[in-house]
Amino acid sequence: MHNKNNIKFKIGFYIRVSTEEQAENPEGSIRNQEDRLRQAVDYKNRMNSFGEICGIYTDAGISAKDMRRPKLQELLRAIRSGEINLIMVTEISRLSRSIRDFVEMWDLMRAHGCMFSSLREDFDTTTAAGEMVLFQLMNLAQFERKQTSERVEANLAARANRGLYNGGMIPIGYRKILDKPGFLEIEPKMAELVRAAFTTFIREGCLSHAALWLNSNGYSLKRETESGGRFKRIGHFTVDNLQAMLRNKAYLGIKAYKHKGEKKESKAVWEPIIDEVTFTRAGQMLDKNRRRYKPHKKGRMPYLFSGLVVCQSCGSNMVGKSATGNTSKVGYYEHAWATKRDSTLTKKLFECEPHRVAAKKLEPAAWAKLAEFLNDEEFVRRMLVKVKSRHEVNPKLKEAERFKAKISGVSSQIDALSERLSELPKGVSAAPIYKQLEKLQLINKDNEETLLKFKNEGVGSLSRIVGLDTFENFASNYRKLVTQSLDITQKKQLAQKFVRKIEVGINSFKIHYIVDNDHYQREIALKKTAHSLGDKGGHGAKLSRNLGSNTLTFGTRDRT
Repeated sequence: MHNKNNIKFKIGFYIRVSTEEQAENPEGSIRNQEDRLRQAVDYKNRMNSFGEICGIYTDAGISAKDMRRPKLQELLRAIRSGEINLIMVTEISRLSRSIRDFVEMWDLMRAHGCMFSSLREDFDTTTAAGEMVLFQLMNLAQFERKQTSERVEANLAARANRGLYNGGMIPIGYRKILDKPGFLEIEPKMAELVRAAFTTFIREGCLSHAALWLNSNGYSLKRETESGGRFKRIGHFTVDNLQAMLRNKAYLGIKAYKHKGEKKESKAVWEPIIDEVTFTRAGQMLDKNRRRYKPHKKGRMPYLFSGLVVCQSCGSNMVGKSATGNTSKVGYYEHAWATKRDSTLTKKLFECEPHRVAAKKLEPAAWAKLAEFLNDEEFVRRMLVKVKSRHEVNPKLKEAERFKAKISGVSSQIDALSERLSELPKGVSAAPIYKQLEKLQLINKDNEETLLKFKNEGVGSLSRIVGLDTFENFASNYRKLVTQSLDITQKKQLAQKFVRKIEVGINSFKIHYIVDNDHYQREIALKKTAHSLGDKGGHGAKLSRNLGSNTLTFGTRDRT
């Protein structure tokens, strides 16, 4: 790229690798890409005043098939805010392998005066010819991605047609044969558990009763997974995992798979655990029970804050449920997953408080606070000042949470390998397992060091926090509306425009309001679009749903 007007560019590097293995190698592709880009900038700066590096955006272990990439979105925000006016990549396929996505990004770059440079292709996007070459290369990148995808899909389909195991979590009751890739063998102890699950369900005739009996009589699932799944199993039977087991045709010695959207089956290379008569009978009983379920009625029991309520103690989502009272149905929010998981246990594992909260107490109180928030400009001003001060202290909370999840996932893999090591037959070398354990421990050490670094860092961009003028511009449209008689759907949509989540404690709740600038800019753009289409935003206006995803929040507390 030629710096024709001797403008000093504000440069953003975009770096990407597709696989976790590449991402976990500290001296691999990520490091190589950054070094090459830095060398290119140093060379150009020696020739003339080319520019300075203002940001490095790395998406590790993520495909370029779409734009759902955290650091790519961060880079696009930097372009919109003017922090970056030149994107540099080692090759164009690092940025995108989709023509449609690249056109969208290219239009954004042109609208904000941002240039683009790729080391491999070495083209100049300031000319019509350079732009034509750019899109031709994008066509080739997209063609290469689709061709690779077709080859992989064809190979997997061919293996599945031969009945081979193709990866993913191995069903309970089977294990891999180390020297025969694609083959499984029966694990005797766990196979007995699978047979017990089928016979118990057929005897009890009900998933919840069967799971309760199995759990009460000492049958427990192996928590560690083999060859798939980052997290451990629950360790006991639930309605969901028992049903999944009863439906799994792998236990019949059948490989079920999809090819080009069509469901197919082939005879598997492993031996069956369940005979066909037992499997068929269990399936027929499941089908019969399913037909007994009551049909779901849309809007039967509406909840104002669906998807927003979380437990202050454990952070789990609390969803709307109902129970029959003395005179009518009673609505409440509760830990749905934990309640469902514990429903098949005689001794409950989950003891979080509050276990549930009445909707008739929470909803009016939280709605009143939302109305008060929208009409108190001084409170909003103080809130934004405090959010900015907190963000200056630690701006990378999202990144820290991501690394916490990675640490948990790697720890699960270490536990699974440790268990496999204890079951290794005599005479089989344990060296590969020890080598993998050592590698995973090093990865976790790096992740923990990075997490500690995030906690100690104190510098970051505040451009994501909404300004008071922007917030007032948007909120003024809803101040009168919030005090009017809206129906439940309109109230829900309005709440989702301003509220990130509502944390519920034993006797209090805490509202986290959205203060993300991108969220409000999008909402203002949507409002303008609605006006141009003739929707004036009155009492009966259709409120658009909250489109924000990465939101910063700050809480206000009140009693329930």
